[in-house]
Amino acid sequence: MFELLLVAIALIGGFAAGIYDILTTNIPDKICILMIISGISLHILNGFLIDNFTMLLYSLLFGGIFLIFSLLMYYAGQWGGGDGELLIAIGVLLPNLSFSKTYFPFALSFFINSFFIGVIYSVLYSLFIAYRKPDISKGFFKDFKKSKNLIIILPTIFFSILFLLISQFLLSLLFFLMAILLVFEKFAKSIEKGFYKKISVSKLKVDDMIGEDIPRLKIYKRFIRGLKKEDVERIKKIKKYVIIREGIRYGIVFPLALLFTLFFGDLLFLFL
Repeated sequence: MFELLLVAIALIGGFAAGIYDILTTNIPDKICILMIISGISLHILNGFLIDNFTMLLYSLLFGGIFLIFSLLMYYAGQWGGGDGELLIAIGVLLPNLSFSKTYFPFALSFFINSFFIGVIYSVLYSLFIAYRKPDISKGFFKDFKKSKNLIIILPTIFFSILFLLISQFLLSLLFFLMAILLVFEKFAKSIEKGFYKKISVSKLKVDDMIGEDIPRLKIYKRFIRGLKKEDVERIKKIKKYVIIREGIRYGIVFPLALLFTLFFGDLLFLFL
C-alpha cells in the first residue's frame, strides 16, 4: 500500500509536469519540490513505522546521484533545470520497489530506460519540427549530399551489409546503429536552426528560453531555463530584439520511462 502511494505520486506528478512542459516549454518547480518533499516525508514516516530507515537512505542516495548528474547536464547546456528536478523527484520517491521487475535497483533501471526512451522521443520530436518547417528538411538533404558526410556514413552502411551477409548479425546491427546515429547527428544539427527565432522584446514573456548570450545581464543560452519576470524586464530595458529558442520539450520522457519500467522492467535486457 505504501509503495503504491509513492508510485501514484510519481506518476501523477511526473505526467502533470511533463504535459505542462509540452504546453508551455517549462516544468513547474512547485510540482517537483512537492514530489521531493512527499518522497522524503513518506520514507521517514515508513522508517518509524517499520523501524527501518534503509529505504530513506536509498532515497537520499539516488536523489544525490541524480542531483549531481542533473547539474552536470544543466551546466553542459543539455538539459533544462526542470528536467533535472523531475529526475531527482522520481529518484527520491522510488529508489526501489519490492514488486519491481528490474535487474537493478528500480531508480537505476528507470534512469537507464529514460535514456533509451529519450533518444526515441528526441528523434520523433525532431521529425515533427522538420515536418512543420519544410525549409529545414531541404537544408538537411542539401548538406547531407556533401562528400565529407558521405565518406563517414557510407562505410558504416557497407560494413553493416557485409557482416549481415556473413551472418554476423550482432556486428551488422552495431554498424547499422552507428550509421543511424551519424545520420541523426547531421539531422539534429540542421533541425537546431528551427528552434531559434528573433522577436521584438515587446513579445518576450516569462518562461521563454533565451537563444543568445547577454553578458551584460549575466544571461547565457547554455543555461536552459525559462526566463523569470525580472529577467524579461531587464532585457526590455537594454534590447529591442532578442533571439529565443524552443528546444525539445523533454520533461514527458521521465513519466514515460517510469511507466515503461513499472510494466516491463529493464529495456536494455529486453533487447538482449
